[in-house]
Amino acid sequence: MKICALIPVYNNIDTISGVVERCRAVLEPDVFVVCDGSTDGSGDAAQQAGAGVIRVDSNVGKGNAIHTGLTYALEFGYTHAVVVDADGQHLPEEIPRLVNAATEDPDRIWVGVRRMENNGIPASSRRGRSISNFWATVNGWQRCMDTQCGFRVYPIKETLALNCKEKGFTFEMEVLVRASWAGMRIGHMDVNVIYPNGENRVTHFDMKKDNLKFSWLSFRMFLGMLGRSPVLLYKKLS
Repeated sequence: MKICALIPVYNNIDTISGVVERCRAVLEPDVFVVCDGSTDGSGDAAQQAGAGVIRVDSNVGKGNAIHTGLTYALEFGYTHAVVVDADGQHLPEEIPRLVNAATEDPDRIWVGVRRMENNGIPASSRRGRSISNFWATVNGWQRCMDTQCGFRVYPIKETLALNCKEKGFTFEMEVLVRASWAGMRIGHMDVNVIYPNGENRVTHFDMKKDNLKFSWLSFRMFLGMLGRSPVLLYKKLS
């Protein structure tokens, strides 16, 4: 196994340097930032913090940034990628736990399950996670415990072979369902999450627009699931 960290970033100038430095502390020098058309200097800040920077000319979306990073990593011989969000909500110090799990079972997609009992977690985030978890579990015939957490380990070659189409946040749900359809197992690990309060939190998730996209994706994947043989799905996942 050869593992790198991938950090997709779009206009997170205040947090990207710290995330890079903390990732480098556990995975130096294999830390790469995919700059998804940032206009605030996030890519330059990441480079100054010591990351390799992959630049996308315009803002396409998180899913596209992850796909771009995985493709780059595969070309340079990496087998697995730990994806970490750029906004500082994940703890890079927990990367070794995910890496150890992937080392023991390298064929799974390992997904961080956010501990959301803290008072600072928005109720809307908890509701959104429950709904998307339900539909991903139904559509993939495999339990999904946190479809919206971006803290994950992907087996690169196998993930790219799924041919996911989603370019934005919905990629993180699509990839789990398509992985299930392909017979890949999903592993889960509890992780901590930090949600800064008020104006200190920078998020590009649009509650109305992106939740509608999740709903539309869930419907389309439900139809896709109905077109598959239950017996074949069961055999793939057993």
